[in-house]
Amino acid sequence: MLLRKTMVAVTLASQLLALPLSASNLPDIGDVASQTLSPQQEREIGQAAMIEIRRTGLMIDDPEVVAYLNRVGYRLVEAAEVGDSRFTFFGLQDRSVNAFAMPGGYIGVHSGLIVMAQHESELASVLAHEIAHVSQRHMARMLDGTRSGVWISVASLALAILAAQAGQSGAGGAVMMAGLGATARQQLDFTYAFEQEADRLGMQTLIAAGYDPASMPAFFERLQKHNRVVESNAPEFLRTHPVTYKRIADAQGRLSEQPYRQVPDSPDFLFLREKLRAQQLGPRNAVDFYLKTVQDKRYASEAAARYGLAYAYFQVREYDASWQALQRAKVVFGGQSHPALEYLAGQILQGQSKDAEAVTLLKAASSRFVGSRALLYGTIDAMTSAGQLAQARALVDDGISLYPGDAWLYLRSARVYGAEDKLMQKHRAMGEYYVRLQEYGPALEQFQLALQQPGTDFYLLSGIESRIRDLEQLRRN
Repeated sequence: MLLRKTMVAVTLASQLLALPLSASNLPDIGDVASQTLSPQQEREIGQAAMIEIRRTGLMIDDPEVVAYLNRVGYRLVEAAEVGDSRFTFFGLQDRSVNAFAMPGGYIGVHSGLIVMAQHESELASVLAHEIAHVSQRHMARMLDGTRSGVWISVASLALAILAAQAGQSGAGGAVMMAGLGATARQQLDFTYAFEQEADRLGMQTLIAAGYDPASMPAFFERLQKHNRVVESNAPEFLRTHPVTYKRIADAQGRLSEQPYRQVPDSPDFLFLREKLRAQQLGPRNAVDFYLKTVQDKRYASEAAARYGLAYAYFQVREYDASWQALQRAKVVFGGQSHPALEYLAGQILQGQSKDAEAVTLLKAASSRFVGSRALLYGTIDAMTSAGQLAQARALVDDGISLYPGDAWLYLRSARVYGAEDKLMQKHRAMGEYYVRLQEYGPALEQFQLALQQPGTDFYLLSGIESRIRDLEQLRRN
């Protein structure tokens, strides 16, 4: 783990040193002693960091994870009554227990933290804490407050932020290699006062959003106990957000004014946690774990445990066993269903090469659970595999009309056009996919490839040429 994080940090360092060339439209922050970060600059720093995080391959693009984190995140944002509601919540495939906020409203959560959370309110407490860091502009306030005269560019600041999240020990070397220096790195450590403010506002947000406020000190205290047992392997959240006994006591003190509130965990959380746990354990280990869990009845939710077993079997491609475990999970769930159960059922059928059956199941589930992006993706994928290309293309187009900023719909559009041997449209769709990831170089290459394909559609050609002009102008600025 340490070696991987060190390599990630070094990779980020090398990539971000070249950032002004690939994102030359980003401004220099300049002398922090003479100016603070504007909201626009914070957004640009966050965007630059997000590009590099995605390039590491650690970002979770699973539609269920993306949808869940943003659903819970925006419930908290609305409760916090944040003026600027531009937040992006994302997951990282990392077993360490950590979460972090970046300028511009970007909040990352490691899969290990979701797996370790015993209740949904504990995860919500961490997100509420990070939302407070963003809403109170702690990053900008720290840089402005140092008055140290350190010159920091957007690229080097994004590097320091990313290196901090890659792991303290390995990242420190990467930052020094990048020439940023220890002084600038120290500016990125949240002060005790800022942590205390984030705790206070985070708890207010939890209460307003309907979560259990007692989850915040409970989660922090459990992390502290884990730290005492394994001092050499402290959860990374404790390293990036030092939790003192005074902070825990302060949080517990605030609870004395609140009535006791027991908030049940949502099925969304319970199913997602087991999916991530199965991925974290690894295919065969996950099967053994869930078989024992179900046999010993060591679970808070039997339906979630049996779903975890079904997903574990799916990972090792034992599709018949996976299907049987999933049907049992549905029975235990009360004879009802859930988008996660239906999405996995569609994936199992596709694994069994029953694409037409998968289409029928997923279409019915999409009608029942309107708005599920995972079921929409699953239906498109099943239609494409089943050779129902016209229907798949129509569904993609409908999805894009509803979610024009969704990169993954454009990726599926490209797959459908590729299956239809419509190469100009395929490369145009891939270009739009990269645009939405803010990867403008690869996007330009795809649009140029589109122009090289045979075709005489005037409107299509005009649209592609217009896109090329826009991207070339963007790169010159």
